[in-house]
Amino acid sequence: MRENNAEPVALLVVHWNNPRACLATVRALRGQDPNLQTVILDNASSADAYEMLRRETDAEIVRLSHNHGWGPALNIGLRKWLAESRGEFCLISAHDAVPSEGCVELLVEAMHRDARIGIACPQYADATVPRFSALHGVKLHVDLAQSRGALQWVDVPHGTLFLIRRECLREIGLFDERYFAYGDEHELGARAVRHGWKVALVWGAIVANPETSTPSAWRSYLFARNSLLLVHDYFGVVAAFLRAIVIAINALRERQTARMRMRGLRDYFAGRFGAPGFE
Repeated sequence: MRENNAEPVALLVVHWNNPRACLATVRALRGQDPNLQTVILDNASSADAYEMLRRETDAEIVRLSHNHGWGPALNIGLRKWLAESRGEFCLISAHDAVPSEGCVELLVEAMHRDARIGIACPQYADATVPRFSALHGVKLHVDLAQSRGALQWVDVPHGTLFLIRRECLREIGLFDERYFAYGDEHELGARAVRHGWKVALVWGAIVANPETSTPSAWRSYLFARNSLLLVHDYFGVVAAFLRAIVIAINALRERQTARMRMRGLRDYFAGRFGAPGFE
């Protein structure tokens, strides 16, 4: 647990229709740092879900008028943090993140060890490391686990939970709202690296993401569309065409998600981004 007199860290949690998981995540993170300045960004959840949050936590809740997605909702909280807080670090979390003991402390310690670390993220228990390439987009590769507290420079962060430095965010800007969800955290990390910042995976700080409330149709669509957008922005048009071929081949192999993946390809080439145009 971090000391009470330590520099306050902000915590932004994006929530949508899973109040029990969200409350558990907030309790777990605040249990590691009671001084976390917590804001829950509620993406127009049902009235019952919102009321449960309001009843059972004293954290500030910003209830949004509609489902903004991941990055656009976070941008609302980040603008508020940049304008109103003096803290150096902001912790960003999914509503169903399960952090290991000491996770927050390890992330903050990593930031203090190197002023050029713009983003620090925990590892997953399976020791996978995100790598970003033109052909495969962001893909997880199993790596050799390192000692507790060791830092590994990565292309992009894991998105379930990560810590960002104020100075980095001011320099590189906020989340790209074209993504809506899935891939926008990768784009932010790639942009940080492009600007000369480091993205660190902190070994021994572990986070799990055991469930997701996002419908699978959305995930399949957004993964396909946003992967192409990310590759296009960082590797160019030709790379995006090659990536599209890979996605189309994979869609033929996985027939359950093929229709939504192909719709993602179609919308990428049509220039349709932001929130999916379906329920």
